[in-house]
Amino acid sequence: MPFRNRLPILALSILLSLCVLAQAPARLTVSPNKATMLVGETRTFRAVGKDGRIRPNVRWEISPRYAAEVTMNGDEVTVTAREASPSVMLTATTEGDSADASIEIRAQGDLKPGTTLWSVAPTPGCKTTQMIQAVPSANGPDLYVQETCPDGTMLRALTSDGRELWRKMLAGKSVGAAVPTSNGPYVGFLPNGPTSPAPVKPAEPVGAHINSHSTSMCDAVSAGMTRDDAMNAATQHNIKLDAKQRQRDTWVIEEQGSSCTISFDATTGNVVKKKKTIVTD
Repeated sequence: MPFRNRLPILALSILLSLCVLAQAPARLTVSPNKATMLVGETRTFRAVGKDGRIRPNVRWEISPRYAAEVTMNGDEVTVTAREASPSVMLTATTEGDSADASIEIRAQGDLKPGTTLWSVAPTPGCKTTQMIQAVPSANGPDLYVQETCPDGTMLRALTSDGRELWRKMLAGKSVGAAVPTSNGPYVGFLPNGPTSPAPVKPAEPVGAHINSHSTSMCDAVSAGMTRDDAMNAATQHNIKLDAKQRQRDTWVIEEQGSSCTISFDATTGNVVKKKKTIVTD
């Protein structure tokens, strides 16, 4: 066959090869691969392989060096933010493979509600569809990320700070009830992903973790949260509730300049309504 007649076949073969390569999981990724930190804060990262499991014997570098300090912690690395910087690169290298994580370091107080604290990129060739909060366990994942891929459904297990524990390809289109879940949805942002609806809560982007700490507890609580989520928000805002108050279906909380009424569903224990009243002299 003349060479010019083989060109279309050759071009098609190259195109198919590129498509296969584009869908192959990266040999090495840093998890999480994007993060926002405050000066003085520490965050732990890990390098994972194609199966999402931690890779050993990793060398870590950070640039610029003045912005943050890295400390080895077993096979993971802890980053301590030193100076504000809009673009810090954390690089992992092992056995000829390398991967980066992008970190933005902000000054103390420069973290508004809704700021993305961390994110994980979807598996190449796959599309993230939802995030599911896991049932709390001693050494298990805190949440699952479900992705739709050409070969089926990819399930990824993560910790609450964005470190991947493992990933597994499942047959079929959805994991459904096969994934252990708790009552409360996990709120966050998917990088370039769609929204995922949660029961008794308007559809919101989900996927990476966002900052729920805001100027008042009432602002940090939203419909659909579990009672434990609301209790965590109270702790973050230095609000103490005794055992009797915590079990009530309605909390009335006085904060500086406002009063907040939070109502829980008597059956599920989830937040169904909140009302913030501004207190004036």
